[in-house]
Amino acid sequence: MKMTIQRTALLRPLQVISGVVERRHTMPILANVLLTVRENQLLLTATDLEIELIGTLPLEQAAEPGAVTVAAKKLFDICRALPEDALLEFSLEGEHMVLRSGKSRFMLTTLPVDEFPSLEKLHFTAEFVLSQAKFKNLLGKTHFAMGQQDVRHYLNGALIDINEGTMKCVATDGHRLAYSSLADPCLDNEKMQVILPRKSVLELMRLLDTNSEDSFTISLGEKHFRIVSQHFIFTSKLINAQYPHYGKLIPRSTENTAVASREILKQALARASILSNEKFRGVRLYIEKGNLRIIANNPEQEEAEELVHLDYEGSGVEFGFNVAYLLDAVSAIASEYIRWSFSNANGGVVIQASEKEDDSLYVVMPMRL
Repeated sequence: MKMTIQRTALLRPLQVISGVVERRHTMPILANVLLTVRENQLLLTATDLEIELIGTLPLEQAAEPGAVTVAAKKLFDICRALPEDALLEFSLEGEHMVLRSGKSRFMLTTLPVDEFPSLEKLHFTAEFVLSQAKFKNLLGKTHFAMGQQDVRHYLNGALIDINEGTMKCVATDGHRLAYSSLADPCLDNEKMQVILPRKSVLELMRLLDTNSEDSFTISLGEKHFRIVSQHFIFTSKLINAQYPHYGKLIPRSTENTAVASREILKQALARASILSNEKFRGVRLYIEKGNLRIIANNPEQEEAEELVHLDYEGSGVEFGFNVAYLLDAVSAIASEYIRWSFSNANGGVVIQASEKEDDSLYVVMPMRL
């Protein structure tokens, strides 16, 4: 294997795959990146056995086909340390890969290519093309509510529910729930539910570009999820479990409604959170006619109080909430005003945009303070 490539061209795909490279070294090969040259194209593959990410890069100069695996972090650090306009020459010499650039020379140890795990031969039952920006926006409105190391492993991910031309994304950790949906004609003939693992969702949030007009192909099977784009191929195992019936987790009977400016409420919550208990992040909310009082305190006897105007005509009610959960929900909504719906202090509050163009919905359960 031999190839010549610009340092700037190689650095980007190396950075892209770095999030998947296994750092705990359960298997030495998982700390390596697989470099494959074929048909004047360079493929960079990383995997942790749950996720496989392949970065693709065209080679401008003729190259000798072949494959090699080297330490991903070392290769990335070398490329990052070289001058910006450096030209890199790679060659395989015995059991080492040699990288030359100007007066610099680096010899890296390799591991056998046939030991590198692969997820290529998979079976998918559904395939469709979707906008990259739309899909990232859908994940962005929900991913923060996923469970983290929950014993109920199906909560450590996000549900993708496709039915009747709509893709719904749901995430919950048992204390809060986030829901958003995306309608697209390409989904008209699709119907299935899959649970994407937490690490896969977070990796997609890093990979995808909200401002991109590009589309990609999504393939779904019983055990795997794959995205094929112009610059990368992302494959992930799915969580094999039954997700809770999320419709039953959304309160349907909410007798009281309050409307507030999203930005003013967000800023007030952020300021109050500074003096909340660092461990439990609890704040008290007093909703009364026309006003919302937010009070936070901590074991150091410090206290913050904020007063926010509300469009509310009901009777007074007091809540206790994790302020981080409220901030996540309020920050995910894009409208100027938000609507809070609730029945009483013991039930969850439903937070959503006051305008109908955003159907995202968030449920936050109260906490005892």
